[in-house]
Amino acid sequence: MNKYVFLVLLITIHFTIPSKVMANNSLIQKVDYHSNYQPMLDNLISEHIPGAVLLVKSQGGVYIGSAGFKDLEKKQPMTTDIVIPNGSAGKKLTALLAAMLADEGVINLDVSISTYLDRQLLGQIQHSDRMTIRQLLNHTSGIFEYNDASDYAFFKAQFAQKDKVTTDMFPLGFALNQPANFKPGKEYAYSNTGYALAGVILERVLKQHPSVAIRNKILEPLKMTSSYSKGVEQHMPKLASGFFINDSDPAFPLPMNVWVDTKEIIGTTATSDAPLASSVSDMAKLLRAIVRDNGTVSRSVRATMIGEKSLVESWGPRFYSSSDFHYGLGIWVEKVRGKTFYHHGGTEFGYFTQNIYIPDGDVSITAFANCGVNEQCESEFQNFTFAVLDSFLKVRQGI
Repeated sequence: MNKYVFLVLLITIHFTIPSKVMANNSLIQKVDYHSNYQPMLDNLISEHIPGAVLLVKSQGGVYIGSAGFKDLEKKQPMTTDIVIPNGSAGKKLTALLAAMLADEGVINLDVSISTYLDRQLLGQIQHSDRMTIRQLLNHTSGIFEYNDASDYAFFKAQFAQKDKVTTDMFPLGFALNQPANFKPGKEYAYSNTGYALAGVILERVLKQHPSVAIRNKILEPLKMTSSYSKGVEQHMPKLASGFFINDSDPAFPLPMNVWVDTKEIIGTTATSDAPLASSVSDMAKLLRAIVRDNGTVSRSVRATMIGEKSLVESWGPRFYSSSDFHYGLGIWVEKVRGKTFYHHGGTEFGYFTQNIYIPDGDVSITAFANCGVNEQCESEFQNFTFAVLDSFLKVRQGI
């Protein structure tokens, strides 16, 4: 081949292949998420849902929008930068810290928790001699659920101490000396108590509140600048209001049919089952970092959290009724028609969050509503997040 022909060939390659790539990139960038999702978000607002925020981020672009009000009394419009308690969606943060410490050899996820706790505490937890940290984090420990203590005992105590910061021993106290649901490793049952007990272990091993290690190992490396461990770190940005309405239970210890701002109650609860306050953008960063290769979460830590060998069969808030549904450490893994996605939502009095990541297309979906622990709020919000999710997966509803 002479030099002229070779040069022409190089020029042809340069101007044909890249042009196709550019055309594809141009096509991806033209996806109009705003037209798709802003009307859905606007329609979500109702007498049951005061305000909401949605983030959708993918290879096709970024959309972040809001609707409704962030303050019911002042009628302040909802904004996309609000920071709210993430509820159980923050369990992945506790699980990630535990997996990192296990990777460093600081803790062992598979030895008895008696390695880390004193006899007095262990004696108040049935089957504690057979229980491991991994089982606490994947909900197979069988430990009693503290929210099941009779007559709203935990909430009453939480409400009575709303001006006092409460850490993991506080909710754990409602599960001590209670019968286990089953022997460790024999079944699956979602348990907030397991994460509270894991938090107690982490604090005793680290000799300081886990929030310090969480900030140093996770929040700062991931540049989660709008996130903090509520109750024990400075609330900057300030925590947004959340609204709870008791419209169904006369026995509940709050007035019927009155909107209550729960920010002061939930904001002082610094527990490992719901440790995080965050923005939608930061929540998306955290879940994406756990699932995808990056410089903060190693492959070995990722395998510990969501690798095939780390998953247990689960039940709970699945999106598709016929999906394969498993729990790792702090994350649900759902597979339907060959499509895999990762998620964990969280609900607290006055707050509801949903956090989803789809590897195919690098899709992050994170949504907030400033209501929670209310059937109408949760049903409408979950239907909304399902519709957003299915707009990407395109799996028929109800399968």
